Amino acid sequence: MSTNKDLNIFQVLVIVVFLIIGIIGIALFATGKTGMGKSSYKSTIWGVIPKANIDAGIEPFRIKGQDPSFTYVEFAEEGFEQAVLKAVAEGNGPDAIIFPDHMYYNQINKLLTIPNETVSAKTYANTYLDIANQFTIAGGIKAFPILIDPLVMYYNVDILKSEGVLIPPKDWVEFMKLNDKIVRKQDNGIIDKAYVALGEYDNIDHAKDILFSMLSQVGVNMSFYDMGMSSYVSGLNRSNGVQTGETPGKLTRDVLIYFTEFANPSKPSYTWNKSFKSSREAFLAGDLAIYFGPGSEVEYMKTRNPNLNFAIADIPQAYPNNKVTHGKIYALGFLITSKDANSTYQDVMNFFNTYDMNESLSTSIGLASARRDVLSNSKVSKTNVDMAVINNSAIYAKSWIDPNKKSSDEVFSKMINSIVSGTQNISDSISDASTRLDKLYLIR
Repeated sequence: MSTNKDLNIFQVLVIVVFLIIGIIGIALFATGKTGMGKSSYKSTIWGVIPKANIDAGIEPFRIKGQDPSFTYVEFAEEGFEQAVLKAVAEGNGPDAIIFPDHMYYNQINKLLTIPNETVSAKTYANTYLDIANQFTIAGGIKAFPILIDPLVMYYNVDILKSEGVLIPPKDWVEFMKLNDKIVRKQDNGIIDKAYVALGEYDNIDHAKDILFSMLSQVGVNMSFYDMGMSSYVSGLNRSNGVQTGETPGKLTRDVLIYFTEFANPSKPSYTWNKSFKSSREAFLAGDLAIYFGPGSEVEYMKTRNPNLNFAIADIPQAYPNNKVTHGKIYALGFLITSKDANSTYQDVMNFFNTYDMNESLSTSIGLASARRDVLSNSKVSKTNVDMAVINNSAIYAKSWIDPNKKSSDEVFSKMINSIVSGTQNISDSISDASTRLDKLYLIR
């Protein structure tokens, strides 16, 4: 009993310390103590972007005699959040981090707020795509987006061509109509060749991102900040004031009916079930016509199966005037525990807040830039059809404040599985998922 009590006291003390340090950091920035003079402080950045790409981006600066004062340390994305938390707790954490956006909610109190006196809200909005708005708070900025990895549609060119389909579907109505043309079933109902991996959850790679995209297209917000509750809440069955003409619960229900019918043996759209190992593996094996995945997987697909004749396109949309796809953001944030936050900010931003550095990272990694100017002037889009799709998708990509990547996956898995198995009706499954997401937002 005493162990839990002591742990709770420790957690409260840690939070208080972070808040005090954060207030001091904001005050230093707000008072203008951010001169551009060269500092002797050697800061450290930890991040999930490959070090080779960071070094390549910095090299042109070095040639001109502009050497950074920071050291960059590369980490695998898996386990990165735990590594940062452990290092900060032990007092030897980095000064800044380059992190995937699903880490943001749990790190937000550990990230320094860059006040609008340093970077104005207008400058930030004019520099970065709209997807970056989730990193802004009242009076400041919590992180600066670098790259965007949008969800796109991979399609097997040979399978579609064999059925006379030369252009992939652009909307979900057209998308559904192609199912009968492409799916191949034995007399006993066993699927030999699947059309698309939808309907299930656990064996569909990026299922949460697919659901987010479909829900966002019809006007459902996966979550939003509720001023009355002073917390983020689930938007699966409640509105944040945006008028859509339909209640969020009904819109969510309509999306889930459409989604799960692809795994319902009694429906004409049946094309996917639990017998498949995973959607990505089925696509690589040539057993799946259409696969939804991030743009970052293009090179992986080519390497894994050089003989696979595939292409990518924008994902289908519900409405042409409300295009949405999921976008994973890689962002730069400064920790309030830095021993010299001002010097770190000055040195790091001298490189990362430049057109040249961002263009180099975008081109070398093969992801879309989060900067408007770099994206609109992309040279590689003119010669590389895959990058043209990735860059275009990034323009209308959106993301959400995921309370906990693993735990929210479990929430959506239970919701879909309960619908497909019939253990819950759709309305109850949505309500249950919404309640569980609300609880996740109360844990940090």
